[in-house]
Amino acid sequence: MSKEEIDQYLLTDWTVIRSYQDFVTYISENGIPSIISFDHDLGINLDNTEAESGYDAVKYIVNLIIEQEHRVLPQVLCHSQNPVGKTNILSYWNNFIKSIDKG
Repeated sequence: MSKEEIDQYLLTDWTVIRSYQDFVTYISENGIPSIISFDHDLGINLDNTEAESGYDAVKYIVNLIIEQEHRVLPQVLCHSQNPVGKTNILSYWNNFIKSIDKG
């Protein structure tokens, strides 16, 4: 992301959600926001297992869009510092977009 793109988003009010389950709850209560920026690594569960990741969250959004036949898609960004996780999140989203463009 360029400095100009980062500056643009720093001026935006963000709702910060730090877990997959809180993400699912937020979406079910508020709908899909117009912009979503994913992080990949969301920490460790209370039982010391790895928590669901931002990759799981992007898969959730894609499935929800398909199930509910959303016509307006969010802008998807990824601010993760995990390069493999970031690539996976953006690739999953971009492949979804390509599949509906061909649809």
